[in-house]
Amino acid sequence: MDPLSDLRVRYGIKVGLAALLSFYVALWLRLEHPNWAVLTALIMMSSHYVGSIAVKAIMRVVGTIGGALIGIWLVGDFVSTPAIFLPLFFLVVTFAGYKFGQFPASQVPYAYFLVGLTTLSVVTYGVTDPTDVWLTGLNRTLEILDGAISSLIVTTLVWPRYAREEFVESARTALKTASHVVSVHLEAYIGRTNVPAEAGQIDQDFAQRLSVLKNLVQNGARESTHFSAHVSTYNAALVSLTNLFHAALDLSRHQMESSILSRVQHEIQAVAAGISEEFDILTGQHRPGEKLRPSRLNEAFAAFEEKVNEMRSQEVFIAAPATARAFYAGFAALRLLRDELNNLRSLAKGLPRVGEPPPPEAKPHWGLMPSIDWFWVKAGIKGGLSAVIAIVLLNWINPPGPASIPLMAWTLSLFGRPFLRAGGTGDLRSFQNAFLAALVLSGCAALFILTTPFMADYLVMNLALFLIVFWLGFLSVRTAGITFPIQVATLSISTFVGLNPQVPVPTQTIIDNFVGLMIGMGIATVVGRLIWPVLPQKLLRDDLIAVLSQIKALLGAAANRERIQTQLAILPVEALQAARQIRMSGCSKDEKARLRALIRALQALVTQTTELVYRRHLLPEITAPILRPHCERLEVEFKQILDALAECFRRGDCRRDFPSLRGPLTEIDQAIEKMAADRILLSHGLDAPVRVLDLVDRYHATGEALEECGRLARTLELHRYWGDYAL
Repeated sequence: MDPLSDLRVRYGIKVGLAALLSFYVALWLRLEHPNWAVLTALIMMSSHYVGSIAVKAIMRVVGTIGGALIGIWLVGDFVSTPAIFLPLFFLVVTFAGYKFGQFPASQVPYAYFLVGLTTLSVVTYGVTDPTDVWLTGLNRTLEILDGAISSLIVTTLVWPRYAREEFVESARTALKTASHVVSVHLEAYIGRTNVPAEAGQIDQDFAQRLSVLKNLVQNGARESTHFSAHVSTYNAALVSLTNLFHAALDLSRHQMESSILSRVQHEIQAVAAGISEEFDILTGQHRPGEKLRPSRLNEAFAAFEEKVNEMRSQEVFIAAPATARAFYAGFAALRLLRDELNNLRSLAKGLPRVGEPPPPEAKPHWGLMPSIDWFWVKAGIKGGLSAVIAIVLLNWINPPGPASIPLMAWTLSLFGRPFLRAGGTGDLRSFQNAFLAALVLSGCAALFILTTPFMADYLVMNLALFLIVFWLGFLSVRTAGITFPIQVATLSISTFVGLNPQVPVPTQTIIDNFVGLMIGMGIATVVGRLIWPVLPQKLLRDDLIAVLSQIKALLGAAANRERIQTQLAILPVEALQAARQIRMSGCSKDEKARLRALIRALQALVTQTTELVYRRHLLPEITAPILRPHCERLEVEFKQILDALAECFRRGDCRRDFPSLRGPLTEIDQAIEKMAADRILLSHGLDAPVRVLDLVDRYHATGEALEECGRLARTLELHRYWGDYAL
């Protein structure tokens, strides 16, 4: 096997090359602190994908120069007046941290990050010697620019990764999982088999695929101009994949009667073959610009629809209304499968590929103006507070390793926030993690003390640096964010480079630098854990409440339906990630299983509600006066249950009863039976009864999903772990 075919090996080599390149350039330019160049390169290498190199370079240069000028201004004019200097420094660093994390920020997040990083570096060195602040600013600017440009060159030229291509590959993998799901539930629908026990595992696999796509959309939009320009199309593909998956699950809610199956067996088999063929086409390998070959799906479904029309004209369904309702509901589910597959085929044509001109028109964006992200407002404030505390400590007690303290405090406060949304634990058990990290740093200090004499040789030094950085990249390439261990490792590597082991390094200097790292880590840990701690259970609570709120908005005919749909596709995936990370005594393995079951029930509710909203305006005019009052009453009841569920999650106690939907659902069924008895749709085409029965089935499915959510919520023991208990 070719080791270079392994993504981990390639990325490890790339990170190593970026670190060495930045280090060599810093030495060639005789820069004062080459470790800042290496640190910047390591952080910037978390930007995996190739975008517009000109845009990314400009953004990083502007951010670095802007941060240097701000740092020089702050130190030069206000360092002697702490009452002015510290608030201004806090505002700059807080704003930079907030804008770095705000989504969607497109191509500019790292520009804001470099504003904060450069300001912090200038202030760190400038407060101890403000007379040379201009020289300090120039050195820090060149060092950080060196690291940023080095990482950009390596990312662009060495095994470049394109978010556009990786999205297509990841979507193809998710489609293969969805194909398996559709096949299983289609077999169950026509009565050949029961849904197998391993279907639950397939559901989990698909949720993981969606998680990968969600992270890819966010990272790709930040790093690639082509990707960012078509982000709405990528979001639409994500929503369509979710709808396709749940349409398959919905299909197995109905089983075709053998008497009906015998009449449409040939047609239904042709539809199943057409669905399978369409999946084969969509999941196959295609070169950029290659036109997808047609399938027989639409032709087969048209024949199936014609056969159903023929059966209806023969009044096959009149004698058995319950059978008719089940059949029409299954027919509607099959039609939804066809529509979503056609939609995915259409979206595939609008996705930009490497090696071909971008599509002429991107799907219109649903949000041009970014809204305030309070999650990142708090993160920015915590980062700014950590940085201010670190600077105050530098002037107050003159601690060891002063250059490492503000950097460690700010970056840990900043990067510690988003990783929970990508599968980490956030601030949960942060004191324990900090203690363990301190032990590891102590071991690293001891190791450096023992090995420093061997590092006097440039070859040994560079080989050691490359190997250390290679393993950092090898182990972190598949991590959806910068984790706490990665942050500690990155800053330790920077400290290692800063020791300059080509000349004798006193043992006390090594100890001081690592003590500085520990002090900065301690500041970030205390601030992060005591002020707005980011905990899995809190993120889960916020996500569940947001899902219920968005479903309610969807039922209320809110504007920006596409935006709501996208959020409803992403939020449950994030909630599943948060549920897995709750590690408290009150949240047992069984409780996590119940949480996952509830989140999947909410995903089903999202799909049913979405389809309901799209279909409720399609009632034939003749049926509207009969059914509309019942529909409106049901929607009022739905919103009451949604409010009750949101309240129980908000309070952290679901030990209550939820309203029943049995009465209004029975009434709408009675209205349908009366319409069937009066045969008011007999003179209409097939589409009219299908629309009516499909809509009624959607109300039933939405009601059943809500009642299932209420039933599962009552089994939860949120009161045992919903609060902030474990350090």
